[in-house]
This record gives sequence, C-alpha cells and structure tokens, in this order.
Amino acid sequence: MRRPTTHLIRYGRLILLVLTLSLMSQCAPATPPVTPDAIAESLRAAKEHIAAGEYTAAETAYRTAIQRAPNNPQPLLELTRLYLLWQRPRDGLSTLDEAIRQGASAQENADLRLELLAQAGNWSQVATEAAERLHAYPNDGTALKLLTQAYLQDYQCLAATTMARRWREAAPDDRDAALTWGLLASDMLSLCETDARLRETPLCAETNGGTNPDMDLAAALIRRGNWPLAACVLTRAAARSTATAETHIWLGEALTRLGRPAEAEAHLVAATTLAPEAPLGWLLLGTYYLGQQRTDAARESLLRARALDPHNPAPCLALAEATAQAGRYDEVDVWIAAALDNAPTDADIAKAAARFYLERHLIHAEYPFRAIQSAIQLAPDDGEAHLLLGQFRLMTGDSSAAVNALDTAVELAPTLGVAHYYRGLALQAVGRQNDAQQAFIRAADLGYRP
Repeated sequence: MRRPTTHLIRYGRLILLVLTLSLMSQCAPATPPVTPDAIAESLRAAKEHIAAGEYTAAETAYRTAIQRAPNNPQPLLELTRLYLLWQRPRDGLSTLDEAIRQGASAQENADLRLELLAQAGNWSQVATEAAERLHAYPNDGTALKLLTQAYLQDYQCLAATTMARRWREAAPDDRDAALTWGLLASDMLSLCETDARLRETPLCAETNGGTNPDMDLAAALIRRGNWPLAACVLTRAAARSTATAETHIWLGEALTRLGRPAEAEAHLVAATTLAPEAPLGWLLLGTYYLGQQRTDAARESLLRARALDPHNPAPCLALAEATAQAGRYDEVDVWIAAALDNAPTDADIAKAAARFYLERHLIHAEYPFRAIQSAIQLAPDDGEAHLLLGQFRLMTGDSSAAVNALDTAVELAPTLGVAHYYRGLALQAVGRQNDAQQAFIRAADLGYRP
C-alpha cells in the first residue's frame, strides 16, 4: 500500500483545524448587544454622581456610556458639560471636538465652546470666535457677554463699552449685562436700580456729598476681584483733573494683574511722585518690581513702605520675598518675625508666613512651626491652619502626625481640595493605600489638581 504523501497529510491537518475553529465559534457565547437602556443607565448614573459632587465617578460613568455608544455624540456632549462645571476646560475642548467628529452640531454647541475657551483664559480665541458668532447671530447673549469680557481682559475699554451696550439691549433682563453696561458707561441710575448693595451706599443717595463715584465703584469691583472691569473704571477716574495718587495706585495694580507691566509701572511711579509719603504706593510698586524680578528696586521701594508704615506686616512679608529672591535665605527669618510681631492677633498673617516657608521647602530653627502654631492658636477652627501643620509634618517625615493634622483639616474644611490631597499623601506614607486613593479622588472631585 502506498503511504500518504506529505502534502496530503498537511492538507488533512488544515481541514481539521478549520473544522475545529468553526465548531469553537459556534460554541462560544455571543457578546450581548448594547441596548439603549444600558446607555441610558450610564448617563443616569453620571447625573446622580454630579448631583452628589462625585465628579470623578461621573466621568467614569460617561466614559462607560461612550464605550457603549461609540458613534453617539450625546455622551460626549454631556461629558463636555461636566468638564465645564468641573473647571477642566482643556479636557472639555478636546471632548467637544470628538463629539463634533461623531456628528454633533458645531453651530449648536458654539456657545459651549466659547465658555470653555473663556474658562481656559484663551481670550484672543474667544474674541475671534465670538465675533464670528455675532456676525451670524447678532443677538447671541453668550457671545455678546464673552466678547465684552474678552475686550475687558485686553484692556479695550471703549470696545468693551460698545459691546456691553449691545449685550444689554439683547438681554434686557440679564443683571450682569445691566451692571457691566452701567459700570462702563457710568450710568448711576441703571446701577442703583440693578444692584441692591449699591442702593444702600452714598453713591445712590440723592446727595452723595463729595464722594468720587468712579473710585467708589472701583473699590467695590476690587473687593469682588473684578480687576478687568475695575481697570476701565479707574482709567476713567485717572483721566479727570481731580485724579489722586490713590487712583493711580489702584490703576497700576489693576494693570499689573492684567499683564500690562509697562502701563502699570507708569501709574505706580506717578502715585509715588504725587504722594511720596503714602506707604501704599511704595508697597504696591515694590510688589510690582518683585513680580518683574527687579529685586533691588523692589527692596528699595519696600523699605520706603516699611519706614512710612513701620507697624504694617505687609511690607515685612514682601521684604522676606525680596530677600529670598536675592538668594539670602539666612536673612528671611528677620522679616518674617517682624511681620508676626506686627500682627500678633492676625491668623491670616501667620498663615502667610507659614506658606512662605512651606512653598520653598524651608525648615529653619523656629520656622515655619512658630507661624503654624500661632495660626492654630489664633484660629483653632480654621481648616487651612491645620493643613499647614499637616504639610509641615509631612515635610519633616512625621507621617502619623501629618495624618492626624490633615484629618482635622478636612473635618473643619471638607471642601478644601488641597487638604484632601495632602491627606492622601500622608495616608500613602503610613501604608493606607485604599484610604489614600479615596482622598485623592475627593481632592480631584473638589477641583484640586497638583
């Protein structure tokens, strides 16, 4: 009998392999199709997590929905809105781009993109895209608002005033539109009708004596942290013949914060020329020079401020900064001690002194521990003070004491994300890995990202 040839054997084996694979495919369980209910359940879970402030869990739920419906833009759009709420604009912009690639309307989501760009601080792009949006939709409220803000950020006060007027006309019931227009146009009647807090001030009285309305308005804006709008109000005040050194001081500070150093310096120098005996002008000029890394000029101005107001702790803290900037770390304790001695009952000064050392990873003979002790004694229920103690304990290697301090910090200030983050580091250091992970998640939910 003839023996089978080699190629016939191989052919037979190939047939057997094909049959085996075919049988295996018939026996293997089929992957269940993803149903609309499963997708809806992920979206519902995400919304429940958002309502509870559990943004990390919501993000995971949205990602699950996106995997279950890879060609559906709706979960991507909802995740984009979460990132806007969570103040993660770059992630939001990336997710929105993906949603548009999956079929979402770029036109219908233009306002969402503008809000993300504004949150990212990309004001030049906001101005470009808002102007394009208004060309097609002249009364778009979001575009009008954000283009007004973009002009303010760029210190274009006239353009901002024009746009604020359009915004108010398009949205007559929008309180922010009315306030912005009233401030830029110096429309006191509109302001007093719109802002209840202003109605109770002399600005809205029938006879407001000798008050300077623009300076009073600017002061209110500064207290609220609205430096772009304050800069325009102060510019109007500075243009008057009655402009004072105080006007130039605060306009200089506003322009510093807007990133316009040359214009800021001109006003700060003018302030110290008009009122050389006013310590505030020298203090803000000195801190301006610190920001510009002009250490010698900063020190000179701050020493003038200190001489004019020897009991003010602020020049002392700034002089400690200037001394550190010059690399003379062995001298900083003198200025920190002076700041603490000048404000023995001020917990905020004690915390500022402690942060000075912690941010630079400095441990000196008394500091930062003396400042931290003082802060806790002055404000025992202040979560941030206990956070500083926890950071100090971590820095010095006492992880167990750090956990205790940071447990107190998050109990007193449960929404302080940075405290949860450092608590996570302390828990890691003592081997409590699961607890540490939960602390990191909570920090992220609260918006803290180191």
